[in-house]
Amino acid sequence: MSKSARKLRPGFTLIELLVVIAIIAILIALLLPAVQQAREAARRTQCKNNLKQIGLALHNYHDIYNTFPPGYTARNVTASDPVTAETGQGYAWSFAILPQLELGNLSAAIDTNNNAVELNNLAIAATSTLSAFLCPSDSAPLQFDVVDGTGATISLPSSNYPGILGYGSVTMNAGSGTGVFFRNSSIRLRDITDGTSNTICVGERKHEHKFKTGMPAVAANSTWYAAIPGVTRPGGMSGMMASMTEGSGSMILGHVGQTMGMMQMHSNPNQTNHIVHFSSQHVGGVQFVLCDGSVHFLSENVDYDTFRHLGERADGEVLGEF
Repeated sequence: MSKSARKLRPGFTLIELLVVIAIIAILIALLLPAVQQAREAARRTQCKNNLKQIGLALHNYHDIYNTFPPGYTARNVTASDPVTAETGQGYAWSFAILPQLELGNLSAAIDTNNNAVELNNLAIAATSTLSAFLCPSDSAPLQFDVVDGTGATISLPSSNYPGILGYGSVTMNAGSGTGVFFRNSSIRLRDITDGTSNTICVGERKHEHKFKTGMPAVAANSTWYAAIPGVTRPGGMSGMMASMTEGSGSMILGHVGQTMGMMQMHSNPNQTNHIVHFSSQHVGGVQFVLCDGSVHFLSENVDYDTFRHLGERADGEVLGEF
């Protein structure tokens, strides 16, 4: 073969290579948001499935005991008692439904004849990671530390799904909550006179919150395990206080006194109604379980009155679309 027949094809010029690289970069820039959106959609769907299972577990619990579980168990107190007076077993509604979530071995390992803060019980709970109570969109730590009313630092397992107390204070104050879960509650389906499809019972809460404009986000973890009397979060309240006392139920319950788009937190050291509203890492709103077991996504801009009435089981208000 002659040399002329064996002429080599010229390679890409520098300009051609740069054009190809630019096209690839543009394609990646266009595709990356779509990939991220697809991943978030999958995480949101998994979160919704978690909430559906919780709703089903609550109904199965009701079928067995003819009532929903108590928001948490505690010794009855008066409004004049100090926050540390609210002692008792402390176990949360979410702990009560572990057998209905096929986690009966865990609940059986915890000695409910003793209080939830008993050391052996705490050790078992704190090291138990339950994906059933974790939203995959939220990067919450699997455990978090708090200081209880005795000054002891304890570790608790994380959750993103607090129950609905209704409208009011998530503290030990005397009286019943207007929602489905509160201290020593025993709410039956027939008590939800507003209708199970018009009443929310469980919602989402992310593990960090920005409570005031210009204030850095602070830790606001929730737990599926128990209410802890006199809880403070050490060093977490930048710009407000070094630590704050919370209501015993604030890590397992939330109220409907403010919507997801409202930033609010009390800075009064005698106020124990902290870190109790609902939020999520999903764009635009929060997912909630209704008392009929269905799951709905509520906009973060939902009308305040509508949201409040959704959280109350028997206020007699007629709701439209939400």
